Amino acid sequence: MAVVITLVVAAYTSWPGAVAAPETDDNVLRYDQAQWLMTETPSPPAADAAWQVVPLPDWQGPARVGVSQFGRPAHRRPEQYHWYRFVVDEPAPLPRGKALYVPRFEDRALVLVNGVEVGRTYLERRTQHGWNVPLWVVTPAMVWHSGANEVLVRLDSPYIGPVLMSRLRVGPPELLEPEYASAYAWRITAAQVSCWLLAGLGVFALGLWAVHRNEMLHLLLGLSALAFALRQLHYFVADPVISLSFHWWLAVSSLPWAVLFVFLFACRFYDVKHYWFQWTLIVATVSSTLLILPGVGLDAYSTAPWIYMMLAPLGVIIVVLLTQRAWQQRGAPQILLVVGFLINVLAGAYDFALMTRRVSIEWPYLMPMGAAFLLLCFSMALASRYLGSLKQVENLNRSLEERVRERQRALEETYEKLRVLSAEQVLADERQRLMREIHDGIGANLVTTLAAVGQDGGNGHAAAVALQRAIADLKLTIDSLEPVDGDLPSLLGNLRYRLMPQLRQAGVQVDWEVNALPPLQWLRAPQALHVLRIAQEAFSNVLQHAGADRVTVGTGEAGMPDTGEPAVWVRIADNGRNPGPVSASRRGGKGVANMTYRAQALGGRLVIGPNTPSGTVLTLWLPVSAGAALAQ
Repeated sequence: MAVVITLVVAAYTSWPGAVAAPETDDNVLRYDQAQWLMTETPSPPAADAAWQVVPLPDWQGPARVGVSQFGRPAHRRPEQYHWYRFVVDEPAPLPRGKALYVPRFEDRALVLVNGVEVGRTYLERRTQHGWNVPLWVVTPAMVWHSGANEVLVRLDSPYIGPVLMSRLRVGPPELLEPEYASAYAWRITAAQVSCWLLAGLGVFALGLWAVHRNEMLHLLLGLSALAFALRQLHYFVADPVISLSFHWWLAVSSLPWAVLFVFLFACRFYDVKHYWFQWTLIVATVSSTLLILPGVGLDAYSTAPWIYMMLAPLGVIIVVLLTQRAWQQRGAPQILLVVGFLINVLAGAYDFALMTRRVSIEWPYLMPMGAAFLLLCFSMALASRYLGSLKQVENLNRSLEERVRERQRALEETYEKLRVLSAEQVLADERQRLMREIHDGIGANLVTTLAAVGQDGGNGHAAAVALQRAIADLKLTIDSLEPVDGDLPSLLGNLRYRLMPQLRQAGVQVDWEVNALPPLQWLRAPQALHVLRIAQEAFSNVLQHAGADRVTVGTGEAGMPDTGEPAVWVRIADNGRNPGPVSASRRGGKGVANMTYRAQALGGRLVIGPNTPSGTVLTLWLPVSAGAALAQ
């Protein structure tokens, strides 16, 4: 595409027939008419021949009946030769030769200056033709002389029949060469670039299809590109390696196939299901190809205008289909498809007008560039579609990767939970074993010893009390081994069950105001034992030192003193004697110190103060989340 655009930009300043040198330039002569004569021999006409003045550009068919509507002969007569005569006046001998330039001619040209052959576009023994190649002849100075100089251009057309002759330019080569170079670029170079570009695209697309056989769009794109590439050959191949009959058959029949493949590509691209119509077009294309096959049916060159006209309805259908889909979906691929094909249709209509002489024959054909633009638009649409698919695949891959990561995290969490549960199960089994051993071994022995001491009368009262405390302490230890799963109220309930008989025997009434609390995930057996020891020490102080007859046990939620972090509290309040300064000596040695240590080990705080109107209040603050102190 970049090559075609470069050609367009480079050649724009000298579009044949549109931008030309000023008519006032005396160095370049431009002939808008010529003297014409047709002979049946290749020799120049006689001096007294009856020349006829004709305007240029000019088209001349065979001088006989049987010429078709569009100037194509019913059959050929190669013995007819068309002569165009020009008179160039030179006031003085030329210091150098002149250039002769004709933008368009058909089909074979021979150029004479003053009877001397200065150029031809064919070889005598070979059937060459140059219907699209500009005529460019640089003559030597020796063929020119002062005064009137005769320039003869002989045209014959042994295969296609009619001849064409556009306006002649005569002047210095350096002044005419830019016009010739521009015309050559538009007519020949553009077709060559388009041909090789389409051929490369076709081979590439077919290669992709060979790798991915299920991608029929690649196959159709490759076939349409190759069909258009074959179509471009007749624009610049003047000496084909095959016969001219097959050369023109290939040029004419390749266009219906190219349009057919484009239509099938559009149907496949938009998932159009009208298979009966598609098969009808395939059958019609095959039939027309066989109908103009050399030696079988009609002449391909003469039938070409009719075939091109029959392609017009199909082109309209494709335009309607592409436009409708582009309006419905309004995406970049859809716009590329409709723009590319619409431009190609307009180029085809222009070329048809040029072929039927509705516009100046000096203008270039646009289908070579239109076909390249069409297939490039189709390729870009296909690439844009694939890029969208790749983006969807990329998003899907990211989604799958995220789901895999989520599943992996879930598996890791499940594995961690299983590991924790397994460890907890091992610990639970070990606790159960220890509880059984303590209960059945040490506990049973202590109960037996207590019964023996009781039978000893009053002599063993102190020992009995000590044994009762030991048994109570042992039960407390066993309770701490029970799994609590962070349920602090349940742990306090077990303590109440253990201590209630002892408190009731001592005449102490217990008011239970324990409320539901958030679970403490860090509360395990070691931490539960700390809580129970603190509560046990508190009740022991009530029984031994406070002289109280009522104890209130309550729980609640609040912010931790000083820090404000989420916490729960356990409060044990009695109505005994007001405490003095809290000291280790007053509380039985190390009681308060041990409770403070245990509270800190739990990451909490212990606050002891007077109750109102009398007694003591002990408040244990515990964090909701685990603290660093719990590692102890």
